[in-house]
Amino acid sequence: MDKLEKVELIREKTGVSYDDAKVALEASNDDVLDAIIWLERMGKAAAASASYTTSASEPGPVSPEMAQAQTAYEESSKRSKFGEKMEGILDYLKGLCRKSLDTTFVAERNGERVMALPILFLIIGLFLWGATIWLLILGLFFGFRYRIEGISRVTVDINQMMDKAGEVADSIKKDVTKED
Repeated sequence: MDKLEKVELIREKTGVSYDDAKVALEASNDDVLDAIIWLERMGKAAAASASYTTSASEPGPVSPEMAQAQTAYEESSKRSKFGEKMEGILDYLKGLCRKSLDTTFVAERNGERVMALPILFLIIGLFLWGATIWLLILGLFFGFRYRIEGISRVTVDINQMMDKAGEVADSIKKDVTKED
């Protein structure tokens, strides 16, 4: 590209005179982009303007490339919705795990605390070792009482249920041993 073509290009892009375009090109060592930037910094380049319309226009036919891009975009947005749902599920599980560590399972015998551990360990024990539930039931017959400390809204109902289970175990024990 010769110097005249560069000057013409600069004039076309910035709206300056030939003289200003030539000076800018010389100041930027014949680099067109640097000349345009130089003119902008000097305040000589015309501000770029844009126009728009709100009138409806007839859409032209959709090219196959555009249809393919639209389909790809819709697929990627479905994946992100799935990712958001999975993130929500993981956040819920984290909160549940946190609550299970803050809630404590307490075993008492004769009013003395024998054991206290996060309820998460009891739940894991129930799933991994089936005899856990039988040991808890057997403990009721040996005077153990269980309660849960932590989240008050849930523990009140559960503790009442555990107290009733202890009373039932005591009544069965009395019936079997024929104690009064």
